[in-house]
Amino acid sequence: MTVPSPPREFKLIDIREVWPGEAKDFTPWLADNLEALSDHLVIGELELDSTEVEVPGGRRLDILAKDADGRNWAVENQYGEADHDHLTRALSYAVGLECRAVIVVAESHRDEFVAVADEWNRYSEAYGSDGIRLFLVAIEAGRVGESAPGFRFRLVAGPNEWKSAAATGPRSHSEADQLRAKERHEFWSGLGRVMREKGNLTWSPSSRRVYSYMNVVTRGPFYFQFAVTVDSCRVELFIDSFDRAKNDELFTALASRQESIHRSLGANLVWENKQNVRSNRVFRFPEGTSGYRSPARERQAGYEILADAMYRFHETFMPYIEKLV
Repeated sequence: MTVPSPPREFKLIDIREVWPGEAKDFTPWLADNLEALSDHLVIGELELDSTEVEVPGGRRLDILAKDADGRNWAVENQYGEADHDHLTRALSYAVGLECRAVIVVAESHRDEFVAVADEWNRYSEAYGSDGIRLFLVAIEAGRVGESAPGFRFRLVAGPNEWKSAAATGPRSHSEADQLRAKERHEFWSGLGRVMREKGNLTWSPSSRRVYSYMNVVTRGPFYFQFAVTVDSCRVELFIDSFDRAKNDELFTALASRQESIHRSLGANLVWENKQNVRSNRVFRFPEGTSGYRSPARERQAGYEILADAMYRFHETFMPYIEKLV
């Protein structure tokens, strides 16, 4: 009789082997991979709204997300053990931004903070849907055997309705989650089909099709992508080298050729360089396009316009980008 091998252990390693820096590496990764956090916590789909969100008092929230009902979620993260400053800031952000919940991600959480979170959630649940829920989450890096480094999230404290769902297995997505995922999947599938017909600027199929942004092609710190909402879609060039000064330098270099770029495109663009956001972007909403919840006939016409706009966008910007890269 063959004796099955025991399951191999997930051995913890220094988190910096996966993400060397918190602000430079981990926060941007988390913002782009909120589905990993929401899947581990079994809280339903979270969609990125913005990063480094300025709040009263001169502070900035790491990540602002939205759930399937359009309500805000605040996400604050730090390396090491969570401290008083991050916890109280996260709660104040959640109040100021009228959040449904706040998630504090750290490598570990002190027992007294867990007790505070449990008491906070007890009172919050008494207010029903108006209460702000508090999650304390541990981020752990590790490897199984000789595998490449990986990660996992571990819920340390959270509201009872989520803890009980997580303990019994994956929670079924709400109707709003399911509808939005279905609509976005149909949108990206339709747009992808038209993009393939026009050339080779396409994305590989993946589960990320249900999300708001879709990278088409990347060149160094430059990302050509579509961004879709309920009723609109834009083509954009996203700039992020993980260094704000470098991003501003690249943005300024491109903006110096703005007149020539607009002339080549035959359209004016929005040049966005927000002081409270590390990354920069240049974008436009091509006339005649529609969002993922638009009628099918409108979406089909919009696919052609969006695909043409992206190919034109890429063709116009690449000569300038190649010089900068």
